[in-house]
Amino acid sequence: MTFLKKKKSLKEVLEKAGKERTALGQFNFSTLEQLHGIALASEKARFPVICGTSQGEADFFGVEEASLLVKNLRQKKGVPLFLNFDHGKDFDQLKKAIDVGYDMVHFDGSQLPFEKNIENTRQVVNYAKKKGVLVEGEVGSIGGKSVVSREEVREFTLTSIDKIAKFIRETGVDCIALDIGSVHGIHKKMPRIYPERVSQLLENIFCFVVLHGGSGLEDKDVKEVIAKGVVKVNINTEIRYAWKEALAKEMQNDPQEIVPYKLLSSSRAAVCEKVAEKINLFRSTGSR
Repeated sequence: MTFLKKKKSLKEVLEKAGKERTALGQFNFSTLEQLHGIALASEKARFPVICGTSQGEADFFGVEEASLLVKNLRQKKGVPLFLNFDHGKDFDQLKKAIDVGYDMVHFDGSQLPFEKNIENTRQVVNYAKKKGVLVEGEVGSIGGKSVVSREEVREFTLTSIDKIAKFIRETGVDCIALDIGSVHGIHKKMPRIYPERVSQLLENIFCFVVLHGGSGLEDKDVKEVIAKGVVKVNINTEIRYAWKEALAKEMQNDPQEIVPYKLLSSSRAAVCEKVAEKINLFRSTGSR
C-alpha cells in the first residue's frame, strides 16, 4: 500500500489493507513532537497511519487541538493520517471527539456486563454513523497497562468467537478489538498469542480486526496475526519509551540546556524511527 492519488476514507484504507494482508499502525501521542514524529515516518514511508489519543492523552492535549493538527498535517504534507479516540468509556466524551472531526472512536465497554456493553456500544455506533465516523468495539479481556514492567503477564480466559460475533452483529461496529492473548504494555514475559482466533472470527462474520497491546510482541507473532487478517495494530508503550529515553539522554548529555526545542528534537527523531520500524513490519507480509 502506498500513498493514494485521490483521498480515501479510513474505511477504504482498511479494506485495502485487508486485501493486501498489511496493517495500519495506530500510534498514540500526547505531545506535539510525538505527533510530528509519527507524521514524518508516515511521509517518509509513503504509508498511512492512525494517530491515537486515549482519554488521558486527549485530556492533556485537547480533542479539538488533536483534530485540527492532524488535519493540518494531512493537508500540508499530503500524508494519509487518521485520528482515533482510544479506549473511550463515556458516550459524551466520544460524541465530542466525533463532533470535532475524529475519523474513528473506540468505545471500550469490556468491563461492563455483556448486554450492557452491547447497549452502550450501539448508542455510540448510531451517533457515529450519522457523521461517517468508524467505531471500534471491545469485548473480552485485553489487560495490562502502557508500562515497561518486570512482571510476568498471567494468561487470560479468551472470549468465545461466537460471543464476539454476536457482539459485532448486534452493535454494528466497524472494528473489533479482538482478544488473542495480547496485553497492553511491555512485560518480562510476554503472553502467548493465538493468531488462529483472527481467522476463526472472520469465518463467522466480517469486521475489521484490531490487535491491541502491540508493543513488545515478537515480530513473527505480529506478522502472523496480520497474515490471518488483522488490519490495525495499536502501539503506545514503545512510543512513550522511545520519547522518554531520548529526552533523558539529552538531559544527561547537557544538564544545563533549557531550550525545549533542543531537548525535544531527539525525542521527535526517536518516535519517527520507532514508527518507521513498525510501518515496515506491518506491511512486510503483504503485496505492495
